[in-house]
Amino acid sequence: MKKHLFIPVLLLFIVLIGACKKDSDSSPPATDTSLSAIVIDFPTAGTLYINGSSITITGTIVDNDNLNQARVEIRNKITNAIYNQQQSSTGTVSFYRFTWNWTVAGITGPTQGTVKIISKDKNGFEVSKQVDILLDN
Repeated sequence: MKKHLFIPVLLLFIVLIGACKKDSDSSPPATDTSLSAIVIDFPTAGTLYINGSSITITGTIVDNDNLNQARVEIRNKITNAIYNQQQSSTGTVSFYRFTWNWTVAGITGPTQGTVKIISKDKNGFEVSKQVDILLDN
């Protein structure tokens, strides 16, 4: 009688072990192996721009996890109001040189502003860097 119990117990054991097996198709959540390094060449901190003048924003972004997107935001530093926002798809590259232009408009008096560069890598991790500027009419 004991021989007859051995086979069903063995089959039950095999089924339980198989049910506990880790799913090999699931991938672990993405991790960021290196943060983006952003260098803003221009504008430089404290530069004054008046209505009608053009700001050229240039620099580079490097990320070993490969970039996906880059954007610039020009904001009022005090109220956080957005004056200008531009975005670029970078493709899947580890080095990206950016150039954006904005003609200053809508400034009614002396204003502290920021130029903020935001990069997003292919895993969705974002890094930003900003430089403070002055705006006036």
